[in-house]
Amino acid sequence: MEFAATDVARPRRTRRFRSPEERCRIVEETLVPGVSVATVARAHELNANVVFHWRKLYRAGVLVRDAGRRDEPRLLPVTVAGAGCGEPSDSAAASSIFQSATPGSIEITFQKAQVRIAGAVDAAALRAVLECLLG
Repeated sequence: MEFAATDVARPRRTRRFRSPEERCRIVEETLVPGVSVATVARAHELNANVVFHWRKLYRAGVLVRDAGRRDEPRLLPVTVAGAGCGEPSDSAAASSIFQSATPGSIEITFQKAQVRIAGAVDAAALRAVLECLLG
């Protein structure tokens, strides 16, 4: 096989690892009004489809700056307010819902909301949880 003078072997590109922080920064550049995703992708020597995929992950909350800390449990403020969500009530009525509960657990997972009930759970507590989710 003969090669013409214009046939030049091009160096092969190697894949470059982008840290979660760098991916977030690139995605945030594309979120500025009037900025083209293709332009940002070219500036960072990326395929636009990759950046669109990162944007989807970013909006879903999967792509975070500090990926190592994402799986750590976080405490959120909780207010217990009677049998219905947001209904004012006295603290004795609210605490009686949870004191009378037999051993069991209610696990709530968001992102397409999922409720898991294990063991025997107090019906009033379960009703309060479901009313908060549905209301």
